[in-house]
Amino acid sequence: MIRYLAALVLLAFLLPGARSPGAEPVTFDGRAERVLMTWRDGPAAEWRAGFRPRQDLTIMSPETAAALRADPGLMLVHGRPAVPEPSTGTVRWADGRTLEVPLTPAEDAQYRAGAAADGPAGASGIPARNPRCQAVPIGEQPAAPRDRLEGDDPPCKPAKITRVILERVTIRTHRGPAEVPAWRLDVRGLPGPIHQVAVADAAIDRSPGGLGPTTPFDGTFEQGPGDAVTLYFIRARCGRMLGVNVREEADAVVVAPRVLGPEGPCPELGLLDRRTLTLRTPLGDRPVLDARTGRPIAYGRL
Repeated sequence: MIRYLAALVLLAFLLPGARSPGAEPVTFDGRAERVLMTWRDGPAAEWRAGFRPRQDLTIMSPETAAALRADPGLMLVHGRPAVPEPSTGTVRWADGRTLEVPLTPAEDAQYRAGAAADGPAGASGIPARNPRCQAVPIGEQPAAPRDRLEGDDPPCKPAKITRVILERVTIRTHRGPAEVPAWRLDVRGLPGPIHQVAVADAAIDRSPGGLGPTTPFDGTFEQGPGDAVTLYFIRARCGRMLGVNVREEADAVVVAPRVLGPEGPCPELGLLDRRTLTLRTPLGDRPVLDARTGRPIAYGRL
């Protein structure tokens, strides 16, 4: 939501009449070339050295996701796990490269797993559920609900976390598959465990600097099957979407939505849009760069 509101505010600066009178128009090819040159001169090395997941960090089997989807009132109930909790762990890529990272405590992982399902329905395979039914410690379950009215959310149904252990799972990252520490949560009544990646937020790099400040295309992307990449971004509601410019190179992909702006002021709020692109080859470990800012676009849904 913060990203969305910031994009709306910044959108005003790209509407007609808001640009600097002396600004020179720049073609997409020119911007893309400048972005690539700047990227290769510095940010690329910083970006590749970090840890940037390209999937949700709460992991479960399709059967477990289906069970949660069928029971949106399920509430994870946990205690303080009596398990070893190392302060650091190792991310290991398929090519042998490693990165030492701080880890989240087991109790934090239980909260995150319980809150992960509050996202959009179907996002990253996590089903949407009643937001009131987040994970709670034992003894803090909500009181029995009053008589339900038509249209009320289903009541929360406690499901106890019976075991917590630290394991390793393989996830997608910007440098390909990586084996990472993850807390395994066994939940009574679910057909399989929930794994919560244990890498602390401080170790998850989001975006190195680019050519300048962010713009209304402060979007996100998801990597689809095969050669597909889906972009999510904010644009002027009274503009007309013409498509997306793409510059695909061996080390990066540069994109810029093509929007025909209105002839006059546009008082309406911005519109959340998305476009699916088909690249010449699968994205792999390449970054997706914003042609306006030169910054890598964050992974996920906006």
